[in-house]
Amino acid sequence: MAPIRVGFIGLASGQAWSVWAHLPYFKRSPKYEIVGLCNTSIERAKAAIKNHGLPESTKTYATPEELASDPDVDLVVCSVRVDKHYDAMLPSIKAGKDIFCEWPLAKDAKQAEKMVALAKEKNIRTLVGLQAHQSSANKKIKELIDSGKIGRVLSSTFHGTPTFFAETVTEGGAHSHDITNGGNMLTIYTMHALESITYVLGQIASFTPLLGISYPESLVKNAAGEVVRKMKRTAHDQILLQGKFPSGAVFSYHLRGGPAFNNTDGCFWRIFGTKGEIQVTGSSSWIHLSDDNLKIELFDQASGKTETVEVDKDDFSDMGLYARNVARLYEGFAEGKGEKDGVLDWEVALKRHQFVDEVYEKAGVDYYNMQSPSAP
Repeated sequence: MAPIRVGFIGLASGQAWSVWAHLPYFKRSPKYEIVGLCNTSIERAKAAIKNHGLPESTKTYATPEELASDPDVDLVVCSVRVDKHYDAMLPSIKAGKDIFCEWPLAKDAKQAEKMVALAKEKNIRTLVGLQAHQSSANKKIKELIDSGKIGRVLSSTFHGTPTFFAETVTEGGAHSHDITNGGNMLTIYTMHALESITYVLGQIASFTPLLGISYPESLVKNAAGEVVRKMKRTAHDQILLQGKFPSGAVFSYHLRGGPAFNNTDGCFWRIFGTKGEIQVTGSSSWIHLSDDNLKIELFDQASGKTETVEVDKDDFSDMGLYARNVARLYEGFAEGKGEKDGVLDWEVALKRHQFVDEVYEKAGVDYYNMQSPSAP
């Protein structure tokens, strides 16, 4: 079987998510072949080809339109800033290319809705980078619950931090403190953690949110760690949800910005049942990036004993932490798998965007009428 030919939008020449999460799988799998790169310039695309040891035959494109018009590209992969997704992918959608886009799909639900409608019209296969369903740790937690180890689930309590989003921010991350860009602590970090929780316990039936901004002003630092400017923060760094799952079990969820306790404990998740309890702890809120950086403990009420539960390994467990789930997504996509196997498409992504809109609406945030803060 011929490999799936990939046109990659946003494969950085240096260190970045695209390099940590996507490139390792492409370098080891015969199922895909990177045939072209589209970066912010031809020069940067050529630098990425050289730095990552890609074949000299790899094409470079000056614009997303050039990539979209290449008949030798089967699948377009998009890993750029969230607010750039829509413009970067629109030409490839119109050209009828299959597309893997990182999460969030777009900067808001309105853009996502347009993309989904056009993708359906063009009858293309789509994939979104929501990885929680591929996590070995999440699968093990779900297995414990489904097998009745803790009895009927009564409640879920989560507290975590992505370990940043405190008072300071780097120049490269400053856009995430501007809510209008669509890539922030709610849309990225909260939604990834919630995807893990709902994968294990079921979709949320009802909820009440509370959003807060602890640091109204962000101090922007350069590479040397010097504060070079200040900016008004409009993206929330305190996110609290309370509600119920369809089963009737209640939940509480709290994600906050700032470092983890003792710089180590950034995730605390307990699932309480009629027969026992599961406790999950880790270094950050990235529950889905798990396997060997989470500790899963199972407490049995009858015996009074607690055991540490190991997760299962597969062919991708030896890869870097960021690359494992993405590799599993690519494998599933190549094999024609879909939502029931945790290979989620853009229609699922749109539902998640609509959930974000519901959070904003219930919290009294008029997202669609907000203006980008002007930096001094």
